[in-house]
Amino acid sequence: MKLMDIILCILCMFSSLLPVVEAEPLKPSVIALEEDAAEIVCPTIESYESYFWRKGDSIEDSTAVASFVDGVPRADAKKYAVTANGTFFIKKVTLKDEGNYFCRGVSVSSSSTVEIIVHVQASLQNFELGIDHCSTESSSCSQSIDLSKPIELICRGKNASPSVTLKWFNGSREIESNITVVKYNQKDVPSSSMIISTIKAVYRTPVTLTCQAVDTKCRTDGGKFVNIRLEQQVPITNEKPPAPDQDLVRGWMLGALFCMDMLTLTLMLMLLLLLMHRRQCSKRYWKNGKPSVPNNGSVPIKSNQTLSMMSAEE
Repeated sequence: MKLMDIILCILCMFSSLLPVVEAEPLKPSVIALEEDAAEIVCPTIESYESYFWRKGDSIEDSTAVASFVDGVPRADAKKYAVTANGTFFIKKVTLKDEGNYFCRGVSVSSSSTVEIIVHVQASLQNFELGIDHCSTESSSCSQSIDLSKPIELICRGKNASPSVTLKWFNGSREIESNITVVKYNQKDVPSSSMIISTIKAVYRTPVTLTCQAVDTKCRTDGGKFVNIRLEQQVPITNEKPPAPDQDLVRGWMLGALFCMDMLTLTLMLMLLLLLMHRRQCSKRYWKNGKPSVPNNGSVPIKSNQTLSMMSAEE
């Protein structure tokens, strides 16, 4: 015998010693819409002469709802009915109709019982979903925050079905930590509730978060979701520009005054020199009240009195 055959035989021996675990068969279920009519088929393999429908947590702890016995339909309420093939009808579905049902078919030769789970999806036309930081008319908004600090976001679902819950997503990844969900039953609408989901976290980089309404029964959300984009807040500083150094300002002022004084002194000195120059020129051409001839032989300009005296002598 080959080594491989020996190993296979040993594995088969050990596998025969392991306990056999049978998978629990899946229970059939249906989804009924609130305020609509529902038709629930009895999922038995054979056909029977009589059918009995019961509701409860177990077949032992259940109450009769409706039946069809020997061609005669019977029901505890007018809203229920059972046909000849065992189909169970609910004329107008309410949230109280949700639960476990048992359909039992009986004939002369055999009988069988099948359990069916009925989920009721509330039809609330005025369901609202929004994030506190966003406008109620918009399904998407943005918020500028300090990404280095924790952020608290609150998502609210108004007039929600009791089976609806709120979930947070970062892209396609569901956020399961740092989330608190609270439900409040609304007095004005008994079949609905207010859901508040709060998330507290720190996001170091810009991110887009989604709050989504999910029905836990039918695993659908009905397209209800809102997005919020978290951006880095640009710091706004209200600080005034720094005041100039007083010593520096004082030095500039003193320098300007010094320059002005020097300019004034220079102008006064130039004016004084000009006056002195003119005075020297006047003394050079007049001596003892008479004009003098300069050394270079040029004739000075005569005054009107000298010209008149010279004309009289002639």
